[in-house]
Amino acid sequence: MIRNSALAGDGGWVSVDPATLRHTKFANVFALGDVAGTSNAKTAAAVRVQAPVVAVNVLATLDHKPAVADYDGYGACPLTVERGRIVLAEFAYGGKLAPTLPTWLLNGRKPTHLAWFLKEWVMPVLYWDGMLRGHELMVAPHKIGTPR
Repeated sequence: MIRNSALAGDGGWVSVDPATLRHTKFANVFALGDVAGTSNAKTAAAVRVQAPVVAVNVLATLDHKPAVADYDGYGACPLTVERGRIVLAEFAYGGKLAPTLPTWLLNGRKPTHLAWFLKEWVMPVLYWDGMLRGHELMVAPHKIGTPR
């Protein structure tokens, strides 16, 4: 449906500014998740960071103000290497590592039991009981012009 519409850009996805997630032609259209034409990984982790950015930018647009938040391309992929151990790879645009926890606790370059525990027990609760119900504890939109 998108591929054959005025919303589509190259590749058939919704053409958006990769930072603000606002459509490149239609200022009142925003996109996130799998349909957004960004170069990030299409993961639930990405959507949970994109959603607050889109929410505050939509509110700014409704107030006739410029976008106030930006997205850095964050995504995360749990890569299973064996039962009980995964690499939790977290990255931003350009493949830049973007860990959310200190590397002494969770190193995104090595398979660990802690990463497995997070994937197996913590992430499903965050996803099903939190994110899908509109509750987010650890993500806030990044304001444009402030250091990351």
